[in-house]
Amino acid sequence: MASSNQRERDLARAKHHRQRARRDAATRKQDRTRIIAIVLIVAIVLLMTGGVLVGLLFS
Repeated sequence: MASSNQRERDLARAKHHRQRARRDAATRKQDRTRIIAIVLIVAIVLLMTGGVLVGLLFS
């Protein structure tokens, strides 16, 4: 049978792993959101620039 100290250590280790997994998942979500935002901004800038250039060429 495990001692009280061993049980506490096991519980603390499990808690640490859960917290670490939660933080890692949050970090991945933030990174994915940041990448999507950057791609959208770049796409909007390129489309606007392209629209302006097309407007200048055909006007």
